[in-house]
Parts: sequence; C-alpha cells; structure tokens
Amino acid sequence: MLQKIRNVQTRKLVLAAMFCALTFLGTCVAIPVPVAGNLNFGDGFLLVAAWALGLPWGLGAALGAMLSDLAMGYGIYIPATLVIKALMVVAAVLLRRAMEGIHMPRLLRRILPGVAAELLMAAGYYLFESLFVLNSFTAALANIPFNLLQGLFAIILSTLVTLRNWNWHI
Repeated sequence: MLQKIRNVQTRKLVLAAMFCALTFLGTCVAIPVPVAGNLNFGDGFLLVAAWALGLPWGLGAALGAMLSDLAMGYGIYIPATLVIKALMVVAAVLLRRAMEGIHMPRLLRRILPGVAAELLMAAGYYLFESLFVLNSFTAALANIPFNLLQGLFAIILSTLVTLRNWNWHI
C-alpha cells in the first residue's frame, strides 16, 4: 500500500515538473498577432495542469509561468505572475470541483472554470500594472483587451487538449 502511494506521489511530482516546463516553454514561444501583440500557449498548459493534477500539484504550472518572466527579462512581473497564475490554478480547480454535481453540458463544465481563471488573470494584471508598473488605472486599461484575447486563446487550447481525456485519473 505504501509503495502504491509513493508511486502516485512520484507520478504527480513528475507531471507537475512536466507542466512547469510546458508552461515555461509555452509562454516563451509566442505567436505574433497583428495589433494584439503575441499569443502564447502558457495559460493553456496551466489550465490543463490545474484540471489534470488538481491541488497542490497543478501549481507547478504557475512556477513555469513565473520562470518564463525571469528568463525573458520581465523581472518586474515575477511576483505578480506567480501569485496571479497560482490563483488561476486554484480558481480553475475549485470551480471545476464545484461544477461536478451540476447538470449542464460537458463542454460548458470545461469552459466556465477556464473563463473564471482567465478573467482573474486579466483583473490581476490590470491591478498590478495600475499600481506598480504604469502607476495609472486609466493607462492599464489598454492591456485588458490583449489579456482577454490571450485568455480566450488559452481556453480554446485547454478545451481542445482535454476534450477527449476530461476525466484523467493520475
């Protein structure tokens, strides 16, 4: 019995490290989008990690997002990214759990936790940029549409990835 518990814990640790690396790489590799800047795969991997691993293991993806800020020279965003992405994982996991007993289309049960997490991301970065980067609540409004577009991209990616394997048992 103890060996089986260790195997499960080891598997979750390895998968948390894998999602940390995937989120790091997915955030560093960006797709240029005219007018909107860049889109990346990082939040998509973060949502998949949250749903596949739950808490606390899904938080490894938040660490990957933070490390990408460090690697790409966005040092000022490091603490905000760690907190915001960790809150996104928590929100996605808890909302998914809360929706398990509710009768609604399966696709909607996939999308709503992602929407909540991504709205939290947009609000979190808005507050951080307003208070610490731009020192202006008005100027920080300019980034909200781009963050929401990034969130939409992540929701689509994570939904497509988990479409066939929603009830993973790790």
